[in-house]
Amino acid sequence: MREIILVPIDFSEVAKCAMDHASQLALSFQRKVVLLHVVGKKVAGTPKEKVLEDKLKENAKWIKERATVDVSYVIEEGSIFTTIAEVADRLRAEFIVMGIHGKRGVQHIMGSFAYDVVCSSNVPVLLVKRFQSHTGFKNIVLPVDFSAESTQKVIYSIKFARFFGAKISVFGFLNTKNSALVIKKNALLKKVKNIYKEFETEVTTHLCVNPEMDLSEAILEFSDKVNADLIMIVAEKDGGIPDIFGQNTTELLIDKADLPILTVMPVSDPDDTRLMDVVRSFVDPMGVINGKITSKYFIN
Repeated sequence: MREIILVPIDFSEVAKCAMDHASQLALSFQRKVVLLHVVGKKVAGTPKEKVLEDKLKENAKWIKERATVDVSYVIEEGSIFTTIAEVADRLRAEFIVMGIHGKRGVQHIMGSFAYDVVCSSNVPVLLVKRFQSHTGFKNIVLPVDFSAESTQKVIYSIKFARFFGAKISVFGFLNTKNSALVIKKNALLKKVKNIYKEFETEVTTHLCVNPEMDLSEAILEFSDKVNADLIMIVAEKDGGIPDIFGQNTTELLIDKADLPILTVMPVSDPDDTRLMDVVRSFVDPMGVINGKITSKYFIN
């Protein structure tokens, strides 16, 4: 059972934003929060380590004053490029929640490496820039490229929709007006919609056809139009997003979006137990759905 939400912090204001989001997720999902501070070499056993421990204790107290959740912390030596993902794997974390700078075009130390952390992580990463409204996520935008990896996003979004009573706005994009492709993508959107219906999740679908628009711009414009409060995307270890998602789309969204972004790392096998563990723990803790989430949902 994955029950930890890992929060890398550097004691900045955006780190508090991350702690704020993580504490509410932990409260809603009955999970534990673990604060992580990554340090360089020669810190262990020094007075600096004691100072850092005191700061972590203060931040843990700050969380507990806002939510009745279990909070602990860890100081880890290494590089944030790899250490965050390594600690998440070691602790069997379910999510990483990370704060990044809210000013467009300029990312904080935790944001400047956000894309690298996303691509190194085996678990979902929630990137946030602002304190949340404490109402949960009510409208989730899900850009899809109709690949197997994108369908995993469908499953994750069902998980969030159930807990927050959210609706899903599925967004497809084409940069060509080719009628055959438009017909094909609309048919695939209908197939995606049927998955949500099977799990009784409120959903709308939209296909944007605009040769003049960049994909990241299209996603942000649509998200603003439907008043979304979360964008879900699928990251790849080799950089970028598959199919229509260009190599820089994820980085552009991380940089430009004011909304929280949840990135999901695709698994190579549709029946991979990592996906099943996460899905069951949130969507079906009692095993009622059980084998219903299988490779038949992976769209080719």
